[in-house]
Amino acid sequence: MQDLLTVVLPNRNRDLQLVVKSISSVYSQIEENVKLILVDYGSPVGYQKELKNVCAKFSKLQIILYQTQGQLWNKSRIINSVLKDCSSQYFMVSDIDMLWHPDFLEEVHSYLHSSKVLYFPVGFLTESESKREVSFHKYIVKGISTHEATGISIFPTVKLKSIGGFDEFYHGWGGEDTDVHIRLQRAGVTVEFVENTLYFKHQWHPKMYRSFKSNYPFAETLELINGQYLNRVQKGSVVKANNSSGTGIIPDSYDLNVDEVKINVLTTRDQVKSALYYIENCVGKRVLLTVREHPERHDFIKKIKRKARGKALNFITIKEANNIILEWVVSKARDSFYQYKMSESNVITLEVHYR
Repeated sequence: MQDLLTVVLPNRNRDLQLVVKSISSVYSQIEENVKLILVDYGSPVGYQKELKNVCAKFSKLQIILYQTQGQLWNKSRIINSVLKDCSSQYFMVSDIDMLWHPDFLEEVHSYLHSSKVLYFPVGFLTESESKREVSFHKYIVKGISTHEATGISIFPTVKLKSIGGFDEFYHGWGGEDTDVHIRLQRAGVTVEFVENTLYFKHQWHPKMYRSFKSNYPFAETLELINGQYLNRVQKGSVVKANNSSGTGIIPDSYDLNVDEVKINVLTTRDQVKSALYYIENCVGKRVLLTVREHPERHDFIKKIKRKARGKALNFITIKEANNIILEWVVSKARDSFYQYKMSESNVITLEVHYR
């Protein structure tokens, strides 16, 4: 018999107490025809082991651990990795920090329709409210999301697959959930906002992961690029995403026996960009790119002398180099296995098996 619903919960390094609290709120509702799948995308190996341990009591919860440490967050790829093998009639995407209404899975049956996408508002809890241990209805929300927030959605699986799933261009945060709604509507699918009952409450958590304070790759330009890309989707006519590559494929780690290429550059725009262009010639090789701050960037006298000789250097900051490299990864290397780091001493390393 075909499963009714598959629910995917993407995660990276979210507080384990928050994760357990979220799963506990939905777990008792899980029936034989519902699959609940938690996908961890590149949390530290130690965290992944602890996640597996604390979730061991949830025997009906499937856990997938991807070894994508040092890679940009890609929620679309996480979702598609489950979608591509999904045979359930419906496919749901939720966040790992939600508290679920105790009757959601029972009541949602009346809304399900093979030609409709359903999505739901979310009530936001404050930090102090999130720490309380009370029943769902007793949590007091600070505000409620509008129809513009599309993150909690249920899709007819066949319809979602027909448009290529979620667009894996989106890295970092923002855009992928609205994008998929737009393309489904363009394909003739009805998208309905179910707002008569508040089924989800969002637990507060810090957002340090969306800044340079994070230990994970972060480029401040990517959310802006995502926004402009989404704007193009809204104005265009595209329906199917991921036409140039496979869908939901997690790149395998590189073979240590392949040829290795080492590239060391300093923070001038021409050095960084030329190094990235050169990597595109290294198909099948393991490339180690190291970027350090140029020693003359803060030397005013040397800058004057170079300018006088007509040999001024196009200096950039280490953060600008970071943005350039990660934009290149999204554009050219997102289907390659890579690991990226910007250290506290402002040294960038990119290790990539370019394919």
